[in-house]
Amino acid sequence: MNTASLYFAVFILMSSAIFLFLRLDLVFRELSLQREKAKSFKPPGKIGSAIDKAIRKSKALVIESGMPKGIYIAMTIAGAAAGFTAGKLIYSSTLIAYAVAVIGMISPLLVLGFNMTKSGTAKAERLCSSMTVVTNSYLSTEDIIRSVSENLDNLDYPAPFRSFLAYVTHMDSDVQHGLRRMEAEVNNPYFSQWIDALCIAQGDRALKYVSVSVVESMRDVISAQQESDAAMFAVWRDYLLTLILIFSVPLIFKFMMPDAYVTLTTSAAGQSMFMLLLGAVLFSVFRALRINTPIV
Repeated sequence: MNTASLYFAVFILMSSAIFLFLRLDLVFRELSLQREKAKSFKPPGKIGSAIDKAIRKSKALVIESGMPKGIYIAMTIAGAAAGFTAGKLIYSSTLIAYAVAVIGMISPLLVLGFNMTKSGTAKAERLCSSMTVVTNSYLSTEDIIRSVSENLDNLDYPAPFRSFLAYVTHMDSDVQHGLRRMEAEVNNPYFSQWIDALCIAQGDRALKYVSVSVVESMRDVISAQQESDAAMFAVWRDYLLTLILIFSVPLIFKFMMPDAYVTLTTSAAGQSMFMLLLGAVLFSVFRALRINTPIV
């Protein structure tokens, strides 16, 4: 075995050792199992018959984030340019540089996905806090308009409640109609259940305690989501650090073992290995994004 082949074998062993040492596959599998258990808190709903394609998912993510299309396109172009430049400098191969540019193109989606999950959890937590305040007040007053009016300034998520109060005060005194209009402003299944409980309680005051159980269920789901987010972010941190270690190996070879570097970056076997590695990275990224789907 010549020196170049030996260096090539060392590189493969080093990469495999890093993955096996951190056992990221087991971590992702454990996270998937945890999320399946957490879904037991989720109310019954429609289950999609098929998985959306990557393009449709990316478009939906951009729309939901509210990011202007021009900014997203600029971020995509910048990510692709950075990926191509890094691939060219590290691997000295145009083919690999284009492959790294593809990873750079999806980097804005990762940022949006993390931000959406974090902001979505925070929004649900503020909504749950507001529902708790109004519910506790309603149990004693048995008047939803009064409960909202007296606590409006103390709510963490006041927008729908302010709209409800304005509607029933100045436009229509029908409380149930006002509650349904407020329900339409908030896209949350637990909030809808809470509105259902309040509407039922308008006809039978004895059922006012049903709203308490809805708020408690939502609080449990938010707690599960926060735990899932913390675990997921920790896994992503370790995952990205591992990728940095693996992809920096050729750069180390470039300065310390030039012959091995040339073999890795110019030979068909070396380039094929890198292409397989990049494919594995893309596959693991999209799998992780599916696991990162918010519960509520």
